[in-house]
Order: sequence, then structure tokens, then C-alpha cells
Amino acid sequence: MANFKTHLIGAALVSGAAATAAVALSLVPSAQAPLLLGLGMAGGLLPDVDADNSTPLRLAFSLLGLAAALWAVFYALGQLRLSIAELFLLGLAAFLLIRFCVLELFLHLTEHRGVFHSLLAVVCFTLATASGSYHLAHSPASLAWLHGLFVGIGYFTHLVLDELFSVDLTGRGLKRSFGTALKPIDFKNLRASVVMGLVTLALATSLPDPAFLVKRAQDVRLLASFKARLWPKGRWFAEIWPRASIKR
Repeated sequence: MANFKTHLIGAALVSGAAATAAVALSLVPSAQAPLLLGLGMAGGLLPDVDADNSTPLRLAFSLLGLAAALWAVFYALGQLRLSIAELFLLGLAAFLLIRFCVLELFLHLTEHRGVFHSLLAVVCFTLATASGSYHLAHSPASLAWLHGLFVGIGYFTHLVLDELFSVDLTGRGLKRSFGTALKPIDFKNLRASVVMGLVTLALATSLPDPAFLVKRAQDVRLLASFKARLWPKGRWFAEIWPRASIKR
């Protein structure tokens, strides 16, 4: 399989190209490009959350633990009369519970190259991001869908890279890991696939209006604009250096 650096670079290249196209086609303002790139790169690391030695996973649970600690402290401030020392111990306990206990439970219940390496997971995380962006960040429906799609793009790029690295070019054969990334669901763990499928269906009920996607898919002018902007006309960079386009 591809390593962490390869996944990060691959997701950055694909997401960067997609973000550039989105800005060039006026789908989003240029100020949104860094966020779209970041979401694509994050999506490119998400499939490895089920790896025991996953750096992104441990970072994610550290952040979740910190969020849980802050929530517990602020909740206690409004509901309970606790001393500063007690508040500190409460926050510390919440952090340790998420960072170590919940993390270990998650690692115990999941298997690397399992359900998180599947096309179902691509759909699930795409919908989760779109729904979260719309309801939690209060993004417009069109922007929320783009946020979700960029996470999906990065996620799918990760799976494709894993499959490409499963091909042994020197030995002209396939490695044992071939076919474990680009699979519809995890057939070896149907229970996990069913759970993720139910989560995906639940997310489908909380999505923003998909009219944006339908409208863009049917926009003939958008497709024509994309084709016109894809390749330069005449001499390369003629608009940047006009002298280069003068025929001698």
C-alpha cells in the first residue's frame, strides 16, 4: 500500500487541481480554495483511521478528547458548583476517556483495510461532511456540497493509490493487498458494512438541498466553459507574455 507521504501528496495534487477548476469556473470564490484543498487532503488521510499506528487517527482522538474536556468543564460551570481543582480533574478525565479508552475500543472493533477502505465509506464521509458543513458550520447548500465532495475526492484518491501500489510492476503480478481498497463494501465484516450503511442512510435524511448538484450537472454552459478553460489556445502562456505569441 502507499505510505503516509504518498497519500498526502496524491490527495494534495488531485484536490489542488479540483480546487483550481472550481475557482476558474466560478463555483466558489478564490478565498475558499485553501479550505477545499485542506478538506481534500484530510479526505486523503481518512481511510487509514482504522490502522493501529495511524497518526491522523491519534491526532483526531486527541482533538476529540480536548473538545470533550472543554465541553465537560463548561457544562459543569453552568450546572455544578465545583472548585477549580475539581473542574481540572473533570476535564482531564474526559480527555483521557476519549483519547485512550474510546480510541482503544475503536481499534479493537475495526480492522485495517476493512470497511473504511470501501466505496461505501467514500459515500458515507462525503455525506457526513456535507451534512456537518450545512448544519454545524451553517454553510450555504452549494458550499456544503462542495465541502463534502472534496473530502470524497481525497478519500477516493487514497483508495486508488492503495490499489495502484498493490500492483507489483517488477514481478509483473499482484500483491496480496490487491482488491482490498476499491471494494463496494467490506464483505469480510458484513456487520461493520451494515452499520456504516445505516449511518449513510441516516445522513441522507439530513443533507442540504441537492438542487445545486442537479443544476450543475445539467448546466451545458458550465461544461463548455470547462472544456474551453482546460487547454490553452494558440501558443502556451500567450496571455501572460504577449510577445511570445507574435509570429516571426
